[in-house]
Amino acid sequence: MSNKMVFSLDIGSSKIVAMVGTIGEQIEIQGISSYYFSNNSKGNDFASVSSGVICDLELIGGLVNQTLSESRIEADCSVGSVITNISGGKVCNLYSTSKLDLSNQAVSAHIIQTLIDNARQIKMPDGFELLDYEVQEYLLDNEHYAINPVHLTAKSIESNINLFLGSSGQIANIKKVIRYSGFGLSKIVPSGILSGMSVLNHDEKELGCCLIDIGAGTTDVVVYENGCIRYLCSYPVGGEHITRDIAHVLKISRNLAEDIKLNHGGCSYMSNMNNSQKFSEGISITDHRGVAVSISRKLLVDVITDRVKEIFDLVKSGLSKQRIYGIISSGVVITGGVASLANIDELARQYFGLPTRIGIPNYTGDFSDMMSHPKYATSLGALYFASEYMFNDAKQSKVVSQNDEFNSIFGKIKNFFK
Repeated sequence: MSNKMVFSLDIGSSKIVAMVGTIGEQIEIQGISSYYFSNNSKGNDFASVSSGVICDLELIGGLVNQTLSESRIEADCSVGSVITNISGGKVCNLYSTSKLDLSNQAVSAHIIQTLIDNARQIKMPDGFELLDYEVQEYLLDNEHYAINPVHLTAKSIESNINLFLGSSGQIANIKKVIRYSGFGLSKIVPSGILSGMSVLNHDEKELGCCLIDIGAGTTDVVVYENGCIRYLCSYPVGGEHITRDIAHVLKISRNLAEDIKLNHGGCSYMSNMNNSQKFSEGISITDHRGVAVSISRKLLVDVITDRVKEIFDLVKSGLSKQRIYGIISSGVVITGGVASLANIDELARQYFGLPTRIGIPNYTGDFSDMMSHPKYATSLGALYFASEYMFNDAKQSKVVSQNDEFNSIFGKIKNFFK
């Protein structure tokens, strides 16, 4: 496979990250640029993206152009097409099935394509648009499952397809932002799927795991089992809500609250709740009025823990409602910027009753020190996405069109059409 240049873009609620990488035998980052939102006398960038939703096209379009251009210059390459993310309350999945009577015919590629086309005709909920889909399995004669049923003979066949949806308005606005930058748009992918590409391993996806990506404005959840995505959801709550809680309870500015969250914050859990010495420490700060004050670290940790538990409540409720809690055999993986909070993995382990680890992006090339932080899971994941599902000629029988938004991201049927 010859090397190809790919642009990655992560539009978050507190930052914008653009990367340029080469896709070949290994992924190599050639350039990277980041812009972190600020809240000062000149303006409040945080109002431009609210819980993953773009609220200021002109500002975000300019920042996207800036970060993509800077990464391009660093990589010393020409303008290309971009893989970007989408998150927010309207990112979800929807199952669709389609059945055909075969009368003991052999399954052909044409039959498979007909099943998929029929399943995709399902009526979308109001305000939603199809981003992509995953063909998960086929049911033969109402009793036998198959991943690759081509050439098998059966009386009937039914496809099970997982559709990935996003807000129609948000998709349109993301396209406008990319067009504003002068770059081309290759693909829009749910943030959680991109993060999973960079932090999860094969065995976790096969055994069954729950990825929880807690960013500044959203929490993206993806559940895998047998290598397939069984559940996809995005909640409009994240690290910025923790910061606002701290500011409200401690009566300090938002910027100061963010600073003490990053430098002194953490989560409490049962094994250290009785460690009074750890939580009796005070934090000396100078507040927004210029007054020196001491803040209780126990109070800080309690505020953070309460909000993180609320996020976990949303996740657990969604898993229970979908009746998929029992398939998470491998456990929970937490990534995103909030994953850097001390003890959050221990709190999750106690809360969910499952093995838990922090999801660190898997990367060993240039910029590896920077990429070792969970906040880069989504942007780096876009490069892995391109490598596995868009440019891996060894896995695909044909080149995937960059402009076909309905190409399956998981390639399980592509090798059938030779």
